[in-house]
Amino acid sequence: MENNKLKDSEIRGKIDIAFARLIGTLAIMAELDSYSNSHDDIKDLLRTVTKWGAKFQSTQNLSFIDSDTILNTYNRMDALKDKYLFDKDLGLESELSDEIVIWIYEIMELRKIQIERNLKNE
Repeated sequence: MENNKLKDSEIRGKIDIAFARLIGTLAIMAELDSYSNSHDDIKDLLRTVTKWGAKFQSTQNLSFIDSDTILNTYNRMDALKDKYLFDKDLGLESELSDEIVIWIYEIMELRKIQIERNLKNE
């Protein structure tokens, strides 16, 4: 089933899952020595995403996130992926950098659906 055919409550549930997965993965990365060269950036991303998740819990909508801000956040996570995904010195934890890009993209897609629905209902 495509995301745009889901009920609003299902979209909100998917957003909850995406935030949980993204925040959890960033928190793990922030504690791993493997990512020590990027800990400051990872912790900053974690703070940003956690604030979004907290605001989402009270609003149940992602329209408060500015498009430039979410795109910038995506690009920062994508740069981390590029830096670590194919690092031969890392073990399986190198996949965490790929996972954060997957989950931020999911949040971006769900945000887009919510915004389009809000505009359609106006």
